[in-house]
This record gives sequence, structure tokens and C-alpha cells, in this order.
Amino acid sequence: MERVIKMTDHQLLEAILQKVTAIEKDQQATKEEMGIMKEEMGLMKEEIGSVRSELKEEIDSVRLELKEEIGSVRSELKEEISSVRSEFKEEFKLVKDQLNENTHLIRAVIDRQEETDAKLESLTMDVHKVHGEIASLKHGQERQDKILESLAMRSLEQETELRDLKRI
Repeated sequence: MERVIKMTDHQLLEAILQKVTAIEKDQQATKEEMGIMKEEMGLMKEEIGSVRSELKEEIDSVRLELKEEIGSVRSELKEEISSVRSEFKEEFKLVKDQLNENTHLIRAVIDRQEETDAKLESLTMDVHKVHGEIASLKHGQERQDKILESLAMRSLEQETELRDLKRI
């Protein structure tokens, strides 16, 4: 039941040769495919290198643009800060000048107030003096009124005496 195929040496060698040839063809095809793959890998490496180079250039370009932009922004900020400082200094100077002016005005008002206080004190003393003089005058007037009253009484008495003497 076993079937045995008998081959001659020559046939056997030919079959082996065909197989070896087929293997060599396969191997050659594989080598060619590997060569193609190597070429493609080389191209891919070149493309990757090119992409890397482009990316590096793009990154460098972006970095340069960013540096320029940052420099520009920095410059603008410095100018703005300088402008704000200048405005602040001007406003501070105005406030300081106004404060000095107000200080001078307050000192003038204080000096005027001291003068007014002195005049008021002088007027108060004058009023007290006048009040004293009026009191003295009133006192003198009262004395004179008493003297007049006394003289008027005396005069009446003398007139009465004169009338009485005239009658005699």
C-alpha cells in the first residue's frame, strides 16, 4: 500500500537542482526586494533627514521670530514704562508744587490768624479799658448827680431862706 516512487539519480539531482534553483530565485527575489526596501529605507532616511532639517529650520525661524517679537514687546514695554514714569513724575511734580503752594497759603492764613488774634486781643483790651472808663464815668456821674441833687436841695433851701428874709 505504500506507494514508492523510484527516481533515478539523475532525476533526483534534477529535482534537487530545480528546488535549489527555485530557492535561489526566491532568494534572488528576496535580495531584490531587500535591495528595494534598503533603497526605500534610504529614501525614507533622506526624507526623515529632510523633514528634520525643515523642522529645525522652521523651529529656528520660529525661535528667531519669537526672539524678535519678544524684543519688540520688551522695547514697547520699556517705552510704555518710561512714558508712565514720565507722566507719573510730571503729575507728582504738579502735586508737590500744589502741596507747596497749599503749605504757603496755610502759613499765610496762620500768620493772618495770628495777626487777627493779636488785633482781637488788642480790641478786647480796648473794650475792657473803655468798659472800665465807662464804669468810672458812671461812678463819677453818680457822684455828680448826688452833688447836683445836694446843690439843688441847698439852692431850694437858700431860696426858701431868701423868701423868708424878703418877707421880713
